[in-house]
Amino acid sequence: MNEFDFISRLEKSELNKNRFIGDDAACIYNKLLVSKDILVENIHFLESTPLEYVIHKLFTCNISDEASMGAVSKYVLLGLAVKDKSYLDMVMPFIEKECRLYNVELIGGDTSSSEKNMFSLTVIGERGKNIIYRNGACEGDIVFISRMTGKCRLSLENELNQYNHNIDKYYHYQVMAEDKLGAYLGNIEDITSMTDISDSLSVDLNNIALSSNKKAVIEYNKLDLSYLDIFHVDNLEYFLSSGEEFSLLFTVKKSSAEKVKSEIYKNLGINIIPVGRIETGSGLYLEKGGQMQKINLSGYEHFK
Repeated sequence: MNEFDFISRLEKSELNKNRFIGDDAACIYNKLLVSKDILVENIHFLESTPLEYVIHKLFTCNISDEASMGAVSKYVLLGLAVKDKSYLDMVMPFIEKECRLYNVELIGGDTSSSEKNMFSLTVIGERGKNIIYRNGACEGDIVFISRMTGKCRLSLENELNQYNHNIDKYYHYQVMAEDKLGAYLGNIEDITSMTDISDSLSVDLNNIALSSNKKAVIEYNKLDLSYLDIFHVDNLEYFLSSGEEFSLLFTVKKSSAEKVKSEIYKNLGINIIPVGRIETGSGLYLEKGGQMQKINLSGYEHFK
């Protein structure tokens, strides 16, 4: 059983009687959004990774989950299991820094000793006008991302000494959650579905398509992948497969797409990028040169 099989089994079990499981965060009382992530040494980060970057990633991946449902993160609960109690002193300045950065309040948590360093965060957020789920994509919707992807995979490959790309090996720890954009999208109309790119663009867009019972098409002629040219890799492959980017991935009604795009740029200075469309059918496809090609899913997966 892999990570996605496990989540799918939980979704269908009696444990999920209120249908909370299966999206980026659980909505409680139609008001609060709750999300949780855990980072484990030698799974999500190396022993040599600077602690500051690990804590930033911990906050970013959780707050990105809240943003991907249109929520504003408010409170956090922290869990620490560390090899040496000196880590408790070392980690405090970085926790304080992240709370200020994302404007959240630490309200509690727990600590323990452990043979490996493990860090867990629970985030409680407040919904916007609309709660945006993965399963609302409709035929004709335009697929947008908030920023281009690919560099996090390059950076990770450097950290793992697989390649020597011309990029900081800790770049993938330093990306930010799109918290302001997520909150903005939660308060405007015609955003039909949303998630964040944590596993990869291909995997996460396929999740939207699967949840919505629709087909997603990435339109190659809309993509400018020249920003990856300097790395001498397969630009499209890295664009589709790079994980832990935390770009927002969302669908917008076609009739409102241009208006939404211009308003976001006007109000936030963010130039969201159209990359495809939603059609009737199933699966994830690339449209290139007038031909449709099914995309093989590639991205981060636990227990693989």
